[in-house]
Amino acid sequence: MTGRYQVDQAFDGGFIGTVLISNGSGAGRAWTVRLTFSGGRVVTAWVAGAPQGTLRATDDGGYTYTGGVDVAAGGSVRLQFHVERASTRPVLCTVNDAGCAGL
Repeated sequence: MTGRYQVDQAFDGGFIGTVLISNGSGAGRAWTVRLTFSGGRVVTAWVAGAPQGTLRATDDGGYTYTGGVDVAAGGSVRLQFHVERASTRPVLCTVNDAGCAGL
């Protein structure tokens, strides 16, 4: 599982970002994205065109989003999120504990 981070839209007070999660294996795989930003907060997160998962705040000020369904073999999903009052560059971005590209 790999992730590619990008900022889709920045505006006064926040931004919309995406982590593209891709499964290069030959079987469907579960996934969890971890994001930490310096200050600010993740307001909401969603997966375009797929069943929704669960967004949780972590004790260390970060966030995890656990997918609602496995990513199919060779497939991908787009996790999008709205962040307020934080830098557009996360302190941490991982997919299943592997660092995201695009930072």
